[in-house]
Amino acid sequence: MRRSDRWAFFGLGVGVIAILGGVELSGRLDDSPAPLAPVSEFCPDRPTGVARSDTHYRQAAGAYRGNGPHPVDLNLRYAKVGQVEIPDRWKPGSEDTPPRPQLVACVYQDVPAKAHKTDTCIYSRSLNVPVAATKVALFKAEYVFQLFEAKAAKPVGRIQVPGAESCPGTVEVNSRAVFQEPDTKKLRAALRPYVERPVGA
Repeated sequence: MRRSDRWAFFGLGVGVIAILGGVELSGRLDDSPAPLAPVSEFCPDRPTGVARSDTHYRQAAGAYRGNGPHPVDLNLRYAKVGQVEIPDRWKPGSEDTPPRPQLVACVYQDVPAKAHKTDTCIYSRSLNVPVAATKVALFKAEYVFQLFEAKAAKPVGRIQVPGAESCPGTVEVNSRAVFQEPDTKKLRAALRPYVERPVGA
């Protein structure tokens, strides 16, 4: 092969490499970052799992620092419970309104392997029309609240809360059984140290 041919092949090779490298770089620059997951997917599917750090909390949450109260967002995805009441001053604002959440409480229902009936709840099917009351069995349940920093997805602590002895305020239509909801007073007492304490410098 002549020397001029070798230089031509060498130049062609360098050109091809430069073009392919440019295409690769352009493709990488065009790739936008992966979208953040919704906050509903923050909690692991079990209390011992790891919270997701790639949710909207990364942008929307405040750092778990300073004096309390530290607003806590309750995630009931795995709780199988209608609602859990906490003081208004502990709640984060809605959407982009302050205060921003600093803590997330992932709530998990813990039901004994052998269902234990504790009472019978009676519900009316309508508030306006008199109808026969519905009897619903109330079963024992406890709850695990796994606490994480909202922004960093780091574990902060875990609390266990027993079920309330009273019947839940609402029940699904045609239900024949319902589980105890978290005991409100005991939940507040257990959450208070995490929400009210000063954190960091």
